Amino acid sequence: MAGGDSDSESNSQQRPKGSPRRLNDGVKQRIVGALVLAALAVIFLPSLFDREGVRYIDVTSQIPAAPDIKPISIAEPQPIENIAPAPPVNEVFQPDYVEPSSPAPDPEAVSLAPESPAEPEVVAQGEAEPEPSKPTEAAAQLQLPAEETQLDDQGLPEGWVVQVAAYKEAASADRMRNKLMDAGFRAYTRAVDTPKGRFVRVFVGPKLSRVDAQSEKQKLDKLLKTETLILRYRA
Repeated sequence: MAGGDSDSESNSQQRPKGSPRRLNDGVKQRIVGALVLAALAVIFLPSLFDREGVRYIDVTSQIPAAPDIKPISIAEPQPIENIAPAPPVNEVFQPDYVEPSSPAPDPEAVSLAPESPAEPEVVAQGEAEPEPSKPTEAAAQLQLPAEETQLDDQGLPEGWVVQVAAYKEAASADRMRNKLMDAGFRAYTRAVDTPKGRFVRVFVGPKLSRVDAQSEKQKLDKLLKTETLILRYRA
């Protein structure tokens, strides 16, 4: 002890007056350890004393409640009285039967391909240009005057169709119809019972104006080299 006191006294005597005292390493380590323990106590002590550990969880559903939908009762449809039933499919758009004035053209023999336009003639320099040809009588017949649409007794527009031909075999009628449709005509077929048996007729149309139907007839007569018929169209 005497040696320690003498060392401290010697140190105090050697330290100049007014200089601050310095902490040794041991004291610094004790202070740092105390701070660490205090921080750990602040962090973990609350959880150690909380024995219950109760946490509130919101279990409220975010899905809305199901809507209250009431079933709607719909009355059964009732038939309307005094209404004629619809005719069979084959009788719809069926004009009255008219005996054809010429035999039906062979679908395999006719060609409905449009004629290729003639190449323009080359006029040599110095020669007079030929005068434009006047329209022929057949071309003049194609340019028919316009006609107003007429209405029938029920207030519906009258229609007209061109009967192209009537065939005993449905396959021949179908081939002719397909050729007409490929050539740009609006064609369809309908079967009809006649005193001479059952025929399948090929029609083009309908047209609201008889003038338009007459124009179609002239085109078909020229292409098929036959005599077609214009009949009133019935829906």
